[in-house]
Amino acid sequence: MINLDLNQTLSWTKSRSGKDAAAAAELAMLNDLQGNILKGHGRHYTSNLFVNFAPAKAAQGKHFLASVGVQLTDALHQLIAAQTFKNGGNGAGTFYALFLSSTGYDALGEQAAKPPGKAFNDGMKARPELKDPPSTAWDAHFSREVHAMILIAAETADARNQARDAMVARIAATGGAVVLLNPGFAEDGNAIFNDDGNGIEHFGYVDGRSQPLALQEDVNEESTQNGGISEWDPAIPLNQLLVPCPGGKLAVSHGSYFVFRKLDQRVRAFKEFEKKLAASIEMREHMRPDEIGERMGASVVGRFENGTPVTVFGAEQSPIPKGPVGVINNFNYSADPTGLKCPFAGHIRKSNPRGDVPGSKSHLMARRGIPYGQRTDDPNGDTTSDKPEDGVGLLFMAYQSSMEGQFEFTQASWVNNVGFARPLVQSGNQTGIDPLIGQPSTPSGQRWPLIYGISETTGANSDDFSGFVTMRGGEYFFAPSISYIKSLS
Repeated sequence: MINLDLNQTLSWTKSRSGKDAAAAAELAMLNDLQGNILKGHGRHYTSNLFVNFAPAKAAQGKHFLASVGVQLTDALHQLIAAQTFKNGGNGAGTFYALFLSSTGYDALGEQAAKPPGKAFNDGMKARPELKDPPSTAWDAHFSREVHAMILIAAETADARNQARDAMVARIAATGGAVVLLNPGFAEDGNAIFNDDGNGIEHFGYVDGRSQPLALQEDVNEESTQNGGISEWDPAIPLNQLLVPCPGGKLAVSHGSYFVFRKLDQRVRAFKEFEKKLAASIEMREHMRPDEIGERMGASVVGRFENGTPVTVFGAEQSPIPKGPVGVINNFNYSADPTGLKCPFAGHIRKSNPRGDVPGSKSHLMARRGIPYGQRTDDPNGDTTSDKPEDGVGLLFMAYQSSMEGQFEFTQASWVNNVGFARPLVQSGNQTGIDPLIGQPSTPSGQRWPLIYGISETTGANSDDFSGFVTMRGGEYFFAPSISYIKSLS
């Protein structure tokens, strides 16, 4: 069998056609690879079930995992089903994925099948560089050891609930070999959308648009939409997401390291502080108060609520972009070197500096997060009194080939680093932490444009815009090959 070339993107339709000499190896890899890694599963309702295994009943725990392995959605069939649905066919059905932590491999007595890596083997709780809250402050089920996570995703809430409840019943039937840690289903995900049909997070901003793409079909599609890829090419090689699976039964068995983090969002407090900060910053005189608030929020996030990047928005345009737009991703910061449009502290610039930092794309992950919690208000409404103060947030999930080189690098060297990225571009005061997902040990303050695209110098505001997202727990996992999981029976 020809070896896989992981140093490039993959054209799965070319592999399926059999015209390439490597097609057999590529198809075998896709059949053994769990779905959602190379492309998001696309369902709007999810459930994350966290479990532990009883070491004294490891054989029964393995048998349970092998039975779940039969249901797992492989990458090839996920891609075929998505294409069929896009062409007018039936829905793709319920999606299943399975992840093991380092302690999960240990509890099963499967140390020989455990993937390498210090961060993965340490676990999230033991990584001080993340500056997370102490694990004693996490949700109770995350403060314990977590051995595995089962992800269930469906097109409707009813289908998700039915599949979730059936899995919970199977866990209960193991006689204590497998124990459910979150019986209250606090980690059920529910996608939310704006009036344009774009997915948003609870602060009201379009989310998930800027993704690295490992499938050539996705790169080709991106090149024809919303400005193309001339300024920012999202293509990444397969080896940025995939690593060999030590327990896999095929020469081409691969898996991916997986991060899960529960991020609670204080929406009302965020919106109130957004208005408070806006009131102290000089803006165009003809802007209404609500427009000033959204312009300030756009500086914090790096995009307006409808997804328009701040850095490509001209001052001569209407103060706030409105209406349905294609969510542009073809941009960099070369025309904004001093951060007078998109501040260096802006979330999307902090977490993906693009051309500000050579080679930055190699640190990006494939993000697969989804909001949790229920809303009764309009997430894009101007009032703040009806916004939720707790009970909503983001289930952050991401795949990568290196915990240290991707998630941890992004979190420690970019997001939590008060000096990044201004010193790499020009001298000046500290940038501050990422105002959304930064985990500060002490407040740092950030600098925001006083006049969009013109001034940041006199009277620059250094109010600390942070603390509105609280990390409530999580863990490092590995998504093993399907052949390994099935072999556990």
